[in-house]
Amino acid sequence: MTKKKDAALSAATEQKIEDFAEDLGKLLGHAQNKAEGWLGQRKQIVDYLEGIRNTASGLLDQLGHVSGTAAGKATRAYRQTAKTQPEEVVAKAKKATRELSAEARASIAAAQKKRWAKWRKERG
Repeated sequence: MTKKKDAALSAATEQKIEDFAEDLGKLLGHAQNKAEGWLGQRKQIVDYLEGIRNTASGLLDQLGHVSGTAAGKATRAYRQTAKTQPEEVVAKAKKATRELSAEARASIAAAQKKRWAKWRKERG
């Protein structure tokens, strides 16, 4: 009698194990498919970002070459015009600086001393 009970339990247990193994297989299959899909997306993203990086690098190289050429041209142009300035331009540039008389400088110094004394008095 014990053999019949063991056989009946084993068949039911065996069926449950098979169902569990089947479910586990499906679950692992879905997980594997998702992981492979994510890895594929990751590779696409990496390829896309590498393309952006390469394009940006090329554009920066072009910009560096262009800006270097432009800077050289501007420097040469400045040197040529700086050597041949008319006397009027030089005279105006020298007149642009302001010169204060001794009286004006003394007046400004006195005003600054007053402000300084007032500030020190307020600070205590």
